[in-house]
Amino acid sequence: MESRIAQELRVASGVCSRCSRIIEPGGLFYSLLIKVSSDFDGVIKIEDKEYDMSREFEKVKSYPEELINEEVYREFRFVLCPRCKEIYCANPLNLPLDTPDKNAG
Repeated sequence: MESRIAQELRVASGVCSRCSRIIEPGGLFYSLLIKVSSDFDGVIKIEDKEYDMSREFEKVKSYPEELINEEVYREFRFVLCPRCKEIYCANPLNLPLDTPDKNAG
């Protein structure tokens, strides 16, 4: 996975993050910002009767702050050329496309 610094350099350099096509000064390009954040539905399931919340908090405090932050929020920035923008927008989650069933009729 590309580091945030590498992503920012790629953005600044005028290179498509997907296909590495050079984007000439004044050329058309698109900025893609993806934000991923943790969410909470309000339900806490604790099945272990011996669960000690304060002990769990102490464990979490021993983790590096950067690791904890990445579990809560991440941000990705990309530059896309027009072709790659169309490809991305057509299937942003890169899901498999429906294909006809070879065994059908």
